[in-house]
Amino acid sequence: MHIFKVEGMHCEMCVKRIEAAFEAEKMHAFINLKEKTVAVESETDAPTVMELLEDLGFEPTMIQ
Repeated sequence: MHIFKVEGMHCEMCVKRIEAAFEAEKMHAFINLKEKTVAVESETDAPTVMELLEDLGFEPTMIQ
C-alpha cells in the first residue's frame, strides 16, 4: 500500500474526482479528506500513482 499527502484536496468534489480516476484505472483509493491523505491498495508503482494525482491537479508527496 502506498500513502500520499495530497495538497490541493479541499472538498468532497476533490475526493470524488480522485475516486473516479482510480476506479477507472482499476485501483482502490482510501481517502481521508481531513488528513489530506490518499492510500492506494494496488500493485501499481508509486510514481505512476503520483502521476495520476498530478494529472488531476494535485500535489502528492509519498509518506509511506
